[in-house]
Amino acid sequence: MTIQALLLDLDDTLVDHRGAAERGVRTWLSGLGLAETPAQLEELVERWFVLEARHYERAQRRELTYLEQRRVRIREFLPGWDLADDALADDVFAGFLGCYQAAWRAFDDAAATIERALRAGVPVGILTNGDQAIQTEKLRRTGLLRPDVPVFASSGLPAAKPDPRSYLAACERLGSAPARTLMVGDSLRHDVVGARDAGLQARLLDRYGRYSGRRAVPGVVALRGLAEIDWPAAAAS
Repeated sequence: MTIQALLLDLDDTLVDHRGAAERGVRTWLSGLGLAETPAQLEELVERWFVLEARHYERAQRRELTYLEQRRVRIREFLPGWDLADDALADDVFAGFLGCYQAAWRAFDDAAATIERALRAGVPVGILTNGDQAIQTEKLRRTGLLRPDVPVFASSGLPAAKPDPRSYLAACERLGSAPARTLMVGDSLRHDVVGARDAGLQARLLDRYGRYSGRRAVPGVVALRGLAEIDWPAAAAS
């Protein structure tokens, strides 16, 4: 069975979200002068990402809006600051956001992979959890936004990954059958297990070898880069 369409995750698949967030939060914290020692800085960085994971997931479940999860995060991160006023909380968070956005970078293989698929006659869509406007702007700033590659962000879908409705909605909008659509991304849960449960084919992007060796996942094909996507081999699975 040949592949009819390709769906690509965005964060940490096409764009280095984690790297940008780490560079951004370190720059922001250094400007605030909150850490007096390197150890304190590392503790703050770790806490920032713990809060991000906790509350961003809540936004995906639609317990909070994207704006509300930002406010909850910044208030928990800076409990000693008086951030009860929403406008003030937004202003403080904007300090991090500016540093984070300045650090956005596309992976070297991202643009070439999209171009290769389109040249092969394979429609491409980007399926991402997040706010449509923010994710679209991320693609624009990193040079990956194209009029022929639609962006399907969870804010505009019936649900977020790994809910089957997210993948099925993207397939419908691309005009592709789920069984003939390949999903590629860095999250085992969101981009492989969820996609397979929805009837898609899937590949795990493991750029840093987290799932190699003893952590290899049975039955999951892992790629170390997007250039390793093999259309015939993928279509045969």
